This record gives sequence, structure tokens and C-alpha cells, in this order.
Amino acid sequence: MESKKLLFYGGSFDPPHLGHRRLLEAAVGELHPDIVYVIPSGISPHKKRSVTPFWDRVNMCRISFRGIVNTKVLTVEGRGSKSYTFKTVRYLKKRYPGYELYMLIGSDMLESFKKWFLYRRIMASVSIVAGCRDDDDEADLRTSAEELIKEGARIVLLSFSPIETSSSELRISDPVKSADSGLISNEVADYIIKRGLYSK
Repeated sequence: MESKKLLFYGGSFDPPHLGHRRLLEAAVGELHPDIVYVIPSGISPHKKRSVTPFWDRVNMCRISFRGIVNTKVLTVEGRGSKSYTFKTVRYLKKRYPGYELYMLIGSDMLESFKKWFLYRRIMASVSIVAGCRDDDDEADLRTSAEELIKEGARIVLLSFSPIETSSSELRISDPVKSADSGLISNEVADYIIKRGLYSK
């Protein structure tokens, strides 16, 4: 009998944009996972405390990823301590014994993966699913993937058409214009305005 699959997608999602959604949709379409978790980070070890409160980012994720099959937002990283991926993986392994774990990341994350805390421990527990953003970065991405595969990593490379934007750009942009440009959903734009997020 084939193992069940659990796909998880972590990040600050500050704010979540339609590029995030498109990447997750591509992964779900490729893998057909039984469970999908979007996991907003609490306090990232790589960044200063997030600009936006944790529960606002959770709520925006619930809006932005709504309707993707089997997908829920998991708040396990919102407990106040620093968010380390290996801790989240350990939690998921314990909670879902017998499931194959798949971790979705962007191509830039794959290229810096060896800098992650206890990256070998993560690699031993999950298959890494990375979005290949465009033809220009495919060669670099495959080189990074091959280096990790030599260390025992299991890697799935996804081809998809990205939406070129970033959360940092969106934090300084007019949310209505961002929604009109197809970068964030109208509902996320409304939430940003209602909560007064990112306003100077």
C-alpha cells in the first residue's frame, strides 16, 4: 500500500501573495498530497522579528490559500520561540507517523539550504520540493539539487510559471494597486487595509 503524503510550506508570508499560491498549487498538482499545511513562521532565526503580528499573517494565509485541496494553515510555529524547520519536521513526524513528508521551498531557499540549522537532519526526514522559477535559474537550481542529492537528499523540482513579486516589495506598495496588478488577492488587500498593516 502506498504511503500517505503530507506536504508543508513554511515561510513568513508577510504578506502571502499570489506567487506563493501558484507555487503551492503546482506542488499539489504534482504530488497529490493527502494533507497540506501552510506554516507561517513565528520568529525567524534569519530575520528580525516579523514586521507583522503572527496572527495577522495566519489570517492572511487562511484567506490567500483558501480553496486549495486538503490545505490548512498550521500555527505550530507561533509559540514565541524561534522557528527552526527541524523542530517543525520533528513535530510533524511525531504527529503523522507513517506519512511521507514533503517540504515545499522556493528556488532561492534550495540554493542556500546548506546554511539551514541542522540541514542534514531535515534532509533525512523529508523530500524537498523546490519551484524552478524560470529557465535562467534552472541550471543553478539543478547544481544545488545535485550537491544535496550526493549527501542523500530526495528532491523534486517543479516547473511552474512564477509571479514575479516579493513580500518585501508588497509591504511598501499600495495594496489596492497590488491586487489590481494580480500580485495579491482582493481579500488580502482588504485585510491589509482594514488592519492598517504596512502603513507608514
